[in-house]
Amino acid sequence: MRLVVTGGGTGGHVFPALEIAKAARERGAFVAYFGSRRGQEGDASERNDFPFVGFGSEPIYSVRSPRGWLGLARALNSARLAKRELKAIGADVVFSTGGYSAAPVVQAARSLGIPYVIHEANSVPGRSNRLFVKEAAAFTCVFRHTKNLYPGAVRTGQPIRAELRAAAAKGGTRRPLVTVIGGSQGSAFLNRTVPAAAALMKAPAHFLHATGPKQFDEFRATELPKSYELRPFIEADELAKAYGEALVAIGRSGGTLAEYAVFRLPSVLVPLPTSADDHQLHNAKEFVEMGAATLLSEATTTPQAIASALEGWLADEPRRRKAAEALAAWDMPDATATITDVVMGAAR
Repeated sequence: MRLVVTGGGTGGHVFPALEIAKAARERGAFVAYFGSRRGQEGDASERNDFPFVGFGSEPIYSVRSPRGWLGLARALNSARLAKRELKAIGADVVFSTGGYSAAPVVQAARSLGIPYVIHEANSVPGRSNRLFVKEAAAFTCVFRHTKNLYPGAVRTGQPIRAELRAAAAKGGTRRPLVTVIGGSQGSAFLNRTVPAAAALMKAPAHFLHATGPKQFDEFRATELPKSYELRPFIEADELAKAYGEALVAIGRSGGTLAEYAVFRLPSVLVPLPTSADDHQLHNAKEFVEMGAATLLSEATTTPQAIASALEGWLADEPRRRKAAEALAAWDMPDATATITDVVMGAAR
């Protein structure tokens, strides 16, 4: 089988695509990654020894502006080039996790009659996934809410990095540790407010905070409370250890939610207010409804509110235990194998 995986811009698209790529390669498939030259997927493919074909695609924010028209022109050109490359590789199937870099590739596959499988990691499907879902060979998803919107979707769960799954299976000794993850690019809002919240907390706690690579230098120069560690990015082995030891996490509500579920870790969530179709808010609400998270709004949240929310979780072991039970019921450990089965079954 010859598989092309696509999806990107951000780690929330790239990491799940890579897990399926690795699983398919282990089963003997030839796998290449198609994406945008400006996203994270090129470097990630190189680190994992996958052939990478990059295009000039970029986000199309609005076709009512010169920048939007330029983005559309680049997307159309990328689709033309992707069509040529899919033919050259002889692709049997395409697997897409969405994002602006995926749309031209899936468009090319559709025009060539190559079956494609779409995976949606958020509760509300993104624009590129919505464009192509009707003609997909299969549509897999992570959130229960997605099946309410698309009854034909198959809820498989999220492909999680294998090293995180392995670490979660071993377990860890919990301690008063708070992880702060603002997504693969970091969050300026969390970088500003969480250290201030930590300084207000009465209960002692250690913080491990990923600022995002581009924001690290700015925030490491600020005055921080004791027992507060900053990292530009937390590698998988250190992240797994932190998740296994932490009592609570605070972050946005994108792809990290599935990781919290793997480690049965309750969270304080501050959704990105500019996320497309407010999908981060819908993601967060699903976790709140099952008692696994506290929801705060960026527009009204203060350091004191964050401190109170974190202390509420740190002080309440029975509440954390109930959250862990709910997350265990939500998590789907066989997601990678299940989706790989779907992809291989869809190959022509």
